[in-house]
Amino acid sequence: MRRRKFLMGAGGICVGLPMLRTFYDGRDARAAGGDNEPTRIITMAYPMGTHLPFWTPDAVGSEFNLGTITEPLAPFVDRCALISNCPHSVYDLGGGSYVYGHPAKKEGTLTGTLLQSAFTGDGSNTVENVLPDSNPGDEVQTPNGPSVDHVIGEGLITSQHQRASVDLGVAGAGGPAGVQNSSFFYEAAANPVTLSAHPGQAFVSLFSAVTPDDGEVDEVFMALQRRRKSVLDAVRESFVDLRQGLDASDRAVLDDHADKIRQIELDMPPLAACSLPEGIPEADEAYANMPMTEFGDLTNRLMAHAMGCGIAPVGRIEYTGQQNPYFGIPTVDDGVTALGGDWHQAVHADGVAPDADLRTYGFQFFVQQFADLMGYLDAIVEGPDGRTALDNSLMLLASDYGEGNGHASRDLCFVVAGGSGPGRRNFHFDGQNNTVNDVLTTLIQMACVTHKDGSPIEEFGLAGFGAAPISELLV
Repeated sequence: MRRRKFLMGAGGICVGLPMLRTFYDGRDARAAGGDNEPTRIITMAYPMGTHLPFWTPDAVGSEFNLGTITEPLAPFVDRCALISNCPHSVYDLGGGSYVYGHPAKKEGTLTGTLLQSAFTGDGSNTVENVLPDSNPGDEVQTPNGPSVDHVIGEGLITSQHQRASVDLGVAGAGGPAGVQNSSFFYEAAANPVTLSAHPGQAFVSLFSAVTPDDGEVDEVFMALQRRRKSVLDAVRESFVDLRQGLDASDRAVLDDHADKIRQIELDMPPLAACSLPEGIPEADEAYANMPMTEFGDLTNRLMAHAMGCGIAPVGRIEYTGQQNPYFGIPTVDDGVTALGGDWHQAVHADGVAPDADLRTYGFQFFVQQFADLMGYLDAIVEGPDGRTALDNSLMLLASDYGEGNGHASRDLCFVVAGGSGPGRRNFHFDGQNNTVNDVLTTLIQMACVTHKDGSPIEEFGLAGFGAAPISELLV
């Protein structure tokens, strides 16, 4: 039984449970085990690209000026590598329906492959099985492989982690979106990660086992423990319904997991002392008409504290509902209103100049959120050497398009950040002669994750496509 199906059946509150070991036994990747390696991977993803002339630095190499859209990275540029103009050439194998328009773009950005309907034969994720000129149609969330963050997480996870990942969503239209499936992140083929897009619920779930920094058991901590107990009770009760219709084998698996959950309250040690994020409202009403500037900040703070507490080796933030989001930036929101349309129309530069402020500041917002998350992580000191949570992280900012106007898949842009591993920093790389799959393969090597036998992972995504690590990005 797939982990996602199990957790969705258990009340849909996947973030409420500690990670169960049986879900990562048999993993195919592991950490290399050297010095100065990342301890976590944090990825932020958002749809519909950017405006390339304002995103791209003015020179390649280590001597460059950031673009207007990437200017928020300035405080951390010494720990960033910017990759521009990178084609997602795997789409060419699927034909025009993959190259142009919306279908399959989010699904392919971090998986490096096509949707399952594009494959024939035994359906395995190989070039030989790709159907030429296949049409994804209305199919969604069915890429034929996992996303790169999952593969890296398999290599970084240890017995000290409470769970495999912290998965959060930022709802674009305001208001809590609850639990929803990701479009960018996948644990396996056609198995999307489940996101929590309600900061209050995520706060209760993530931090109910955390020891307050000063060691004092205050009312906030006790309230979290009570909430946590109610969550576990609800999960146990949901097992009764979930068992109906399962065969004997699956019932035995479910009962085994139920036994583990019963033990959580009895013998699970609290995490090492760390701080709880403050000011995270729990009530649904607090999120009514909340702009993304506020929603994103709450989510960033949740993520930074969760990573600083060592809850999981993988952190994911996805911006959802972006057809017409409420940014909370007057230049953007008022400009979109004046168009008489929505943000999607502005992305296409329909009725507005490509370099209009409303587009520039809208695209810049996502880079700013990434930079803000870096700032929160950099404020968390980990260990006596003064290294911060940012120093010990590998981070990625990604979108499904390069140039938003036209929804191009031939010029994607990425920001890689953090202070660990063999990746080059304070660097701008023009990826026009490489592919997105090359970038994803390089990211695995930056994370120092290898095959079980210790050999390097030399290709990620569609097998046989020819992806390879980019030597210029590795030092």
